[in-house]
Amino acid sequence: RITSHFISTMAFQRSHHRLQSSPHWKPLEAFKNDHHKLEHSFGTRVNSTAREDIRQICKQMGLNFRCVGDGSQKRIVALKLDAIRERKRAEEIALEAPRECAGFYRGALNLLPEEERTKVNALFVQFYGGERAWSLGEAYSPEALRDAAQDKEEHLAKRRRTEAGAEGEEDGSGSEDSEDLEELLGRWSTVERA
Repeated sequence: RITSHFISTMAFQRSHHRLQSSPHWKPLEAFKNDHHKLEHSFGTRVNSTAREDIRQICKQMGLNFRCVGDGSQKRIVALKLDAIRERKRAEEIALEAPRECAGFYRGALNLLPEEERTKVNALFVQFYGGERAWSLGEAYSPEALRDAAQDKEEHLAKRRRTEAGAEGEEDGSGSEDSEDLEELLGRWSTVERA
């Protein structure tokens, strides 16, 4: 019974190879990497099988999609909803922000090339607005940022200990690490074979 349920739920799942072989893979990949476009329409020329391919490719690439219309007029549109939401939210935050902050945000938008504006919006939403910007990906998740800050702090602490140890060796006083090592060596005992 479990096997039949598993087979029925996976019956329409396309393999990764099949999706990459689809004529819709390359246009969706280009759309995903194009920072100018926030939506890509396939029009009414695609049938239901092609729409299912497009849905599954969108899911694999982290894109959103929307089907519009009925019957022969049905069409599918791939979207970057996170980027659209973040652009709108950044504009809302800029309206509420102090004039200087809003001016800096708008200046960055005007100064940087078009392909960077989506990232500017997302960074403004996340770091000034204090909200999660999903279009930045996992590298900017609160957990990843916290881990990166912790790793940096551990690296700096290790560097300070190493530099302090080097200074201690230069003036002959030794370091805490060498004292710890000596203490451990003092506890070392030889175990005879039985």
